[in-house]
Amino acid sequence: MRTKTNYLKSFILLVLGLIAGIGGAMFFGGRNANTSKQPLTKTFELPTDMKLKSVVLETHFQNKLDSLQQTNAALSGKIFNTQSALQKAKHDNKVLLELVDTLMVQTANEADTPQKLADCDTLQSAVKDLVLSASIKDSLYEDLSTTLSSRIANKDSVIGVLQQEYLCQKLSFDQSLVQQQLLSGQSNDYQQQLKRFKAKNKLLSAGLFILSGIATYGLLHHN
Repeated sequence: MRTKTNYLKSFILLVLGLIAGIGGAMFFGGRNANTSKQPLTKTFELPTDMKLKSVVLETHFQNKLDSLQQTNAALSGKIFNTQSALQKAKHDNKVLLELVDTLMVQTANEADTPQKLADCDTLQSAVKDLVLSASIKDSLYEDLSTTLSSRIANKDSVIGVLQQEYLCQKLSFDQSLVQQQLLSGQSNDYQQQLKRFKAKNKLLSAGLFILSGIATYGLLHHN
């Protein structure tokens, strides 16, 4: 009877040892799992923060684009005005050139000295006007060339801003994908941990049930 009792006690201690081992593994395993996951969660960004960052980026680049569009509109207006002034200067230059040619022929054919002197004075004045008109025309051509170059540079700036916005939004999108992958991986890890926990819990419950049955059986026979 004593041998049977000793055997029963040994078996109960064995079951208790198994239960204690499983409980300890669950406790320390859970602590290690949580510790390993804590640094990972720090890299996560809230969806509201990500949305706010995207809005801030969009607003930043939109303000730049609006400014460039305003500059482009001003340059377009200046080009239109310069082209209009240039057309007028070319017309005036053509009229003065024809006048100078006419006066030169008229002066050359004039026999009367006083009239010839008067024609020379008129020719001299017309030549001065022609020189001034040519200078204005050349200046307008330079202004037009400079403004056209500025508008091309402005359009290049628009393209540059659009490229920057694309790269920034793409980087934000890539970060979002990486975060989703991290969350998905962590969710899978948690699911695996939950499955292991359930399995260990079932094993622990089974051990407790067996221990309870053995203890009850032992008490009944002991009595």
